[in-house]
Amino acid sequence: MADTILKVDNLSISFKTTAGLVNAIRGVNLEVKRGETVAIVGESGSGKSVTTKAVMGILAKNSIVNSGTINYHSFIDNSDFDILKMKVGDIRRNINGKRIAMVFQDPMTSLDPTMNIGKQVMEGMLFHSDITKKDAYKKAVELLEEVGITDAEKRMKNYPHQLSGGMRQRIVIAIALACNPELLICDEPTTALDVTIQAKILDLIKKIQKERNLSVIFITHNLGVVAKVADYINVMYAGKIVERGKSEEIFFDPRHPYTWGLLSSMPDLDTADERLYTIPGSPPNLLYPVQGDAFAPRNIFALNIDNRLEPPVFKVSDSHYASTWLLDPRAPKIDMPKELRDRILKMKEDASVYKSKLYEDGGN
Repeated sequence: MADTILKVDNLSISFKTTAGLVNAIRGVNLEVKRGETVAIVGESGSGKSVTTKAVMGILAKNSIVNSGTINYHSFIDNSDFDILKMKVGDIRRNINGKRIAMVFQDPMTSLDPTMNIGKQVMEGMLFHSDITKKDAYKKAVELLEEVGITDAEKRMKNYPHQLSGGMRQRIVIAIALACNPELLICDEPTTALDVTIQAKILDLIKKIQKERNLSVIFITHNLGVVAKVADYINVMYAGKIVERGKSEEIFFDPRHPYTWGLLSSMPDLDTADERLYTIPGSPPNLLYPVQGDAFAPRNIFALNIDNRLEPPVFKVSDSHYASTWLLDPRAPKIDMPKELRDRILKMKEDASVYKSKLYEDGGN
């Protein structure tokens, strides 16, 4: 596709460990188009971060790429890169920061405690371009203002420990934007922040994306966060994407039992249940080969075939796909749990009210 900026095909990655070979990524396919936000959701250990670290070329030394391609098309100069075939030095010079930037989960581990904020924001600019220190300083101040840092010139002299968690995350976003990347990867950027600051950071990312026509990959385990930012959602489990589609398709018409479980386990003030729903069991140990559907041992709707054969990807619509035997025409008709269906109806009502209010307010 002419507007595709990133295409990951059949990516498979293992890690050498003292216990054996961990098959962390088992055939991931992912596509990101220019200017859109693609979310990857799933439990911890599902492979979300490993996938995006492969895109950035920053996999751990004990990793083994078994198969796949990661093709990146830069609209800056219409150049194409097969990231998995590039040398580390070439990735650092041509990809990291310059074309693809990443915002990590904990800003304190992203920032150097011994270096003031100004130097950290300027560092990438001075490495990737011929800009003078004076111009880099001026641009750094402008970046801090863009991400909502008040008294930006004063903050340039501060060190990370002198700033709040929300301000540190804004600094990390400013560093990521310093070299005008086309693709921004946000790896759970709001997890370490309180709820009110989370909302502000999400609004900031959306604002910057719109102003810069950025493509964004948003990694999270929180579907509530995804609802606010994503155009497309990829649901990941045990190293595979088990369902993908437009945001409204995943929220209002989910087809995979794992997606049902994720949506059911979201806290909801309107629910009548006394206990919060949790998905039974634990994810599989990927040290061992997965037989059949990896989710089968935790799936109360599992069929006999789930224990023997891995399900193919079934098409629900032109933009919606799910990998579950329940979508096979021969499978018995099984609907999502009634509690989840009631919750989705409520979400649809809330979305309708929200859209009506936006229309009355003139879209602001």
